[in-house]
Amino acid sequence: MIRFSRRMVLALMASGVASTGFGYAAMRSFSDVDLARATLEKYLGELNITDDHLRAFVLDFQKRNPWDFPTGKLADASTLLERLRLGAVARPLLPENAAQRLEQFERWLLADFHLLTDFAWRSAPDDPVQYTGSQHCVNPFANFESA
Repeated sequence: MIRFSRRMVLALMASGVASTGFGYAAMRSFSDVDLARATLEKYLGELNITDDHLRAFVLDFQKRNPWDFPTGKLADASTLLERLRLGAVARPLLPENAAQRLEQFERWLLADFHLLTDFAWRSAPDDPVQYTGSQHCVNPFANFESA
């Protein structure tokens, strides 16, 4: 049987309080751009996109879908868990409403990322991804001239 001394218990409690404090500080320092990067890299792998292009994409995404972006503690916790690669483990523990909101956010984010960037049009996987903005029609066979 293991005996715990008073010092050992105090050290464990202090380390628990410190790790909780560090975790909270880390969560409060995340931005919407961090959440978008963590989510995109979860599905698409390491992205070669500058912070300016990603920030412009996130601003456009939020303007187009203001109700889909998770806010507050849900966004911070999701960012932290995705960075630690624990999102798949923690997702089933979320309430159903929060899990559905995150899933809807991820689907819209991935769809808009493909539409608003040149991710799919790059010639090599190492090429940088650039934000191209909204385009009215991306159909290469569209003919807008009247017959």
